[in-house]
Amino acid sequence: MTKRLCFLGPVLMLCLAISDQGRMCNQVRAFEEELANKAGHHVQWQGWDFTWSIRPREGLSLANVKFKGKSVLKFAGLVEIFVPYNKGDPRPEDFGDGIGNRLVELFPGKDCIPGTSACQAFNRQGKEEGKRYVMMHEESTGLSYIGPGGRAYGKMLTLWCTYNLGGYLYISRWRFLDDGCLMPEIGLTGPLQHIDTGDSSPYGSQVGKRGDGSKVFAPSHVHNMYFCLDFDIDGPRNTVEEFNYIQDKPGSLSGKHSWTPIVKETRRSASARTFRSWRVVNNASKNALGLPRSYELIPGGNGIFRGGSEEAIAQAEVWVTRYHADEYPVEKRPLATALPKYLNGESVENQDVVVWYAIHSHHLPRTEDWPGMPIMWVGFTLRPRDFLDSSPVRPK
Repeated sequence: MTKRLCFLGPVLMLCLAISDQGRMCNQVRAFEEELANKAGHHVQWQGWDFTWSIRPREGLSLANVKFKGKSVLKFAGLVEIFVPYNKGDPRPEDFGDGIGNRLVELFPGKDCIPGTSACQAFNRQGKEEGKRYVMMHEESTGLSYIGPGGRAYGKMLTLWCTYNLGGYLYISRWRFLDDGCLMPEIGLTGPLQHIDTGDSSPYGSQVGKRGDGSKVFAPSHVHNMYFCLDFDIDGPRNTVEEFNYIQDKPGSLSGKHSWTPIVKETRRSASARTFRSWRVVNNASKNALGLPRSYELIPGGNGIFRGGSEEAIAQAEVWVTRYHADEYPVEKRPLATALPKYLNGESVENQDVVVWYAIHSHHLPRTEDWPGMPIMWVGFTLRPRDFLDSSPVRPK
């Protein structure tokens, strides 16, 4: 059996192979060269084809995302982070004039995830030179199937960066799985903000002590991350449908699910009770079974947030709007001002639709968060539903 010890970097790859033939790590080298040829912006990997860029307002964003030769998204990006505190203030909208200029420098060979393959680091222009702000690597997902047919193992391509938004640091990463799932995730870390002195209360927690013995109080707050997802499922004429499962009657052993088309621009709330999710479907594009191709949005987060009655952006998890070229990501107004104005009753059935999704994470600080907070991850999943003709796993 061949044993390989590999060190991968953006400029240098040293691969030591120990075997009778002295072979090099050809597969790893080929993967690194493939990524290098894409110069950071345009990427092709395991059926995925997309372009990434650093936008002045949205930071790391995706464009023209395809899987297995068919389009999935025209644009995808984080567009706002709203962080209201339990006591009512502060209520910062962290994007301000944009986050593209608030990237944290990353270091090749140091900030890569251990065990990943072909880790590369890029500058703002997608080049492997100067200060690096974006990293990309391949990593194993372990088992993707186990059963009578054998076992299958998966992998994913991870694209990520970090922002310093007023002291809090946010890690933004996009994980492209080889089964067609796309997982946007946000990692929360850095020093706690707006700290005070005092005991735990309904508005926060004591998390530590200072050198003078005074108690450190950290206020509770909610991180609301807003994403713009401009879907193009095998073309721009799409419809958003909402999934719900409801018992036939209270206490019944049976229940029914439904997919309900959204025909007019609207906003919708999450519902764990009904397993609510949403899919974007192209009714004119069918797989081998004659089923319309779609991608489903599986909600994440750890709860639902509703702000003040005047905070329209905080009254739902999903907005469905019709695409207009002068709206996001071109729009210059803050999302809290712009998004509610987009809802004006236009048809979104078999149209070019945009889905806006808010994921919430309530943070009650703990002693383990002081003085440095370990990364707390929150995310959601976009997964193919009838987009392919059969299962993507190939057990052996």
